[in-house]
Amino acid sequence: MCSLQDSLKELTSQGSFVAHGRQDVLTATIGRPEHPGCVRAAGVNVTIKQYFGLTPRTSCTSSSMAPEGLEHLTQQIRDQLEESITEKVTR
Repeated sequence: MCSLQDSLKELTSQGSFVAHGRQDVLTATIGRPEHPGCVRAAGVNVTIKQYFGLTPRTSCTSSSMAPEGLEHLTQQIRDQLEESITEKVTR
């Protein structure tokens, strides 16, 4: 088990393994997920939500695209639409 733990530490330091919520180095090392409703090594009666916090919610309006990229894409769509309308009008 030490070699697995060492390799996970190495992956963490390289950035290949990123702990996220309940999937951390401890759960990966022992190969078992956290028990629902409690957090290992956090004390008695500590719930997952208390320890890790609420999960972030994403909305339909949020975008992972940079504003400049979004503006460029919007301009491309406008140009294509204008070209399509001009083509239809000239026919």
